[in-house]
Amino acid sequence: MVKYSVNKKLNYSNKQMFDLISDVTKYPEFLPWCKNSNIYNKSNDIFYSDMEIGFNLIKETFTSKVTLVEAAKVHSEAVSGPFRKMNNIWEIDYISDKECEINLIIEFEFKSFILQNIIGQLFESASKKMIIAFEERANYLYK
Repeated sequence: MVKYSVNKKLNYSNKQMFDLISDVTKYPEFLPWCKNSNIYNKSNDIFYSDMEIGFNLIKETFTSKVTLVEAAKVHSEAVSGPFRKMNNIWEIDYISDKECEINLIIEFEFKSFILQNIIGQLFESASKKMIIAFEERANYLYK
């Protein structure tokens, strides 16, 4: 299983970053490997999302259960698709009204050995760039 984590202090409120991270339907607008996403079965703090990811000629779709803790945490766990396990955990810590610290933890393992070897390295690289993509999106939306 591949695990990755990164911490980053950002000049945005925890509410702004929470809103950006939890708005899964907008991911195709700024995550280049995210080709499509939607949400359904939304309740107060849980929803399901189908997401299509693509790297060159390879495309995969998976379903995630997304759990929200208002302005503090977004946890996405794959429940179907090509992953044996896939978790994205965004922890958003309040520093001030205009600053927060993001802790992103990603862990994944594909069901297929072939996918793990082919997409695994691309997915790891994309995961490492993810917090940068969210920061750039925040710069676009909030500056």
